[in-house]
Amino acid sequence: MPALLFMLILIVVNATRAATAATDDAARRPNIVLVLVDDLGYGDLSCHGNPVFKTPHIDRLHGESVRLTDFCVSATCAPTRAALMTGRHEFRSGVVDTIGGRERLSLDALTLPERLRQAGYVTGLFGKWHLGATGRWRPEQRGFDRVVTAPGDTQHNALAPTLLHDGEIRQHTTYREDVLFDEAIAFIEKEKDRPFFCMIPTYAPHAPLVAHESLIADVSRTFPEAKPAAFYAMIAAVDNNIGRLLRRLGDMRLDEQTIVILISDNGGTYGVDRWNADMRGCKGAAWHGGTRAVSFWRWPGKWRPRDVSTLTAHVDVMPTLSALAGCENTQPKQQSFDGVSLRDCLAHDGNLPLRHVFQHVGRWPRGQALRHAECFCGVRDGPFLLVRATPCDDPECRGICRGTVPWRQEKGYTGDFPFHYALTPGRDWALYDIHADPACRHNLAAQQLGVVEKLKSAYSAWWQEVAPIVNAADAALPDHSTRP
Repeated sequence: MPALLFMLILIVVNATRAATAATDDAARRPNIVLVLVDDLGYGDLSCHGNPVFKTPHIDRLHGESVRLTDFCVSATCAPTRAALMTGRHEFRSGVVDTIGGRERLSLDALTLPERLRQAGYVTGLFGKWHLGATGRWRPEQRGFDRVVTAPGDTQHNALAPTLLHDGEIRQHTTYREDVLFDEAIAFIEKEKDRPFFCMIPTYAPHAPLVAHESLIADVSRTFPEAKPAAFYAMIAAVDNNIGRLLRRLGDMRLDEQTIVILISDNGGTYGVDRWNADMRGCKGAAWHGGTRAVSFWRWPGKWRPRDVSTLTAHVDVMPTLSALAGCENTQPKQQSFDGVSLRDCLAHDGNLPLRHVFQHVGRWPRGQALRHAECFCGVRDGPFLLVRATPCDDPECRGICRGTVPWRQEKGYTGDFPFHYALTPGRDWALYDIHADPACRHNLAAQQLGVVEKLKSAYSAWWQEVAPIVNAADAALPDHSTRP
């Protein structure tokens, strides 16, 4: 009898444990892998119609994802990263540029990995941070448990990179992006039994354009019209590693537990003359092509792959992942998000609230925010883009104005500089329906006076909110931080 009773108790205990494990597994928060590709253009992918190049692994991800086809970011790198990390426009965190300390994310801002850690996530960053390279601005101090990044976030040494592993300098002999994905996959393998947030912000294909000679030769042979070949070879290196990441997630049977997100950080660069999805603008421009980004969200078994054309933005990433991780109710250090949660939109085409997305290229000389309040900026509202692409009144301006006017001599990213960096007509605000007219050729301002006034008023109110913040951030910097 005691033996029989013991067996019955054991059966009950095991059944209870199994039920508890099943409940815990069902309730487990999803793993999150966020791949942020530096200087990848919307039009650089074959799944977006690129006629001269193929990206098979990203195309696979595209086919398995919810595709946010009207996803806005900032016109340059660090500002986008600030918005992704905080759910707020980058100016609210004092980020107005990419250099000189003006890329440093305010220490008062609560970051995405900090918030996810509150929900029990282990966090890792493998690649470009670019929100502060020293001291308390380092990613190790902003919520990441494991960090592999380049000293100073420099783009150099792609073939034999020197990288910081949790602050320890290590020399590598393999290609930089291969190392970053190696480290990210090792992190996933180690942490697979608890929720993890793995961020892989690549340095490629940002200049300098450096890839293995064998890969450049392969691109030149297979895609002879894809020039510069080194640029496309860098994209191929990222594409190959994304394929490797997806395979490893499948091998570990983590697919249905893991959200994989692919985002680019600004408009296109060296590929815009090959294919730019018919858009005007590229990196650093206020036009649609300067801020439209790749945005794929994959969760097998949970989200049906499809296109979603609703206006979305980088500021939505933080509130969305907070909601998916179950940490919406944690108290942030800052005020409410500028972004909205896309959870319902991703799951079942839920409606999003009406909203504006404000854009400004920034990059003015220190202390000259007011002079540049309405220079190279815009506001999105549904299909409309209200944009003002014009320099300030100072002909000697050493900020954004010097580098974006159509009479610039250097080729830069494009041979069609007057088109991609054009000024708006008459130095005034212009209005475009970017769904019908992505090249922004037909100014609707005269026909849509009500829309223009509504969006100008919204922009003015927004600027009044952020101007004191950026002025204070400028004032806190040393004198040598002025943009050259």
